[in-house]
Amino acid sequence: MQRDSCIVYELQPVNLGANPNYSYVVRRAHGELLKCSASSDWYAPTFLKRFKDELLAFADTVLVVPRSRLFQDSVSTAQDYTTNDIAVLDDAPVARLMSLMYNMFLNNVMNGLIRMSALRRTGLVETYHDGDVVLTAHLALLGKFRLIDERLNYRGMELGTATSMLNRAGVLQHYYPKLSQSTLFQITTCQTGWVRMVLAAPLTFGERLRALQFIAKRCYWERKRFLDKDLRGAWYYFTRGSWPDRAFIDGG
Repeated sequence: MQRDSCIVYELQPVNLGANPNYSYVVRRAHGELLKCSASSDWYAPTFLKRFKDELLAFADTVLVVPRSRLFQDSVSTAQDYTTNDIAVLDDAPVARLMSLMYNMFLNNVMNGLIRMSALRRTGLVETYHDGDVVLTAHLALLGKFRLIDERLNYRGMELGTATSMLNRAGVLQHYYPKLSQSTLFQITTCQTGWVRMVLAAPLTFGERLRALQFIAKRCYWERKRFLDKDLRGAWYYFTRGSWPDRAFIDGG
């Protein structure tokens, strides 16, 4: 901050939770591009310039993402993430949405460089589990994702930094510092967010209908999670005043 007036440091007076904090940063940012960085992650020195040049070269692109490496304890232990770093290059918005959702496992896309003009057309990261995935899907409806075939992102995967390693209560506290009735029905809240996202996107009537049909299928596929997570979680909360001590995310 002392060396460069462009740098602004802000400390929240209270813990907002992960998603509201991300959205706060976006609203405070004034530049054309956004790169969000987690405190546990590392990036190659060439990351920003390489990605800025790539993103600005394609007007139809809203996000550029690198290939990733995952590590625990020390960046020196990083291993290549080979499951699925993806590009989304379909011309049709709904085709991009479906391609993203069928192929994304870890949301490494959020570690890319994003156009602020696209982010401002979304609801940002809403406060519920998988709010980041809904935002990513909204961005896919707005433009293409390009993948740079270089491993420039090093993502820390440790307890306390990766929600896939937390139990149900830990995941909820990641989003909600104080557990309350507002944390109930996470699957239902997320499904509502999917519908709002599709209705807000600039789609033709036919595209919107197709997108809603896809979301309806997702809701149907998640019916068991609704029964297990939402209803079981509500039962625990109202009868025991606590949360089930088990993984909140099926299969990580």
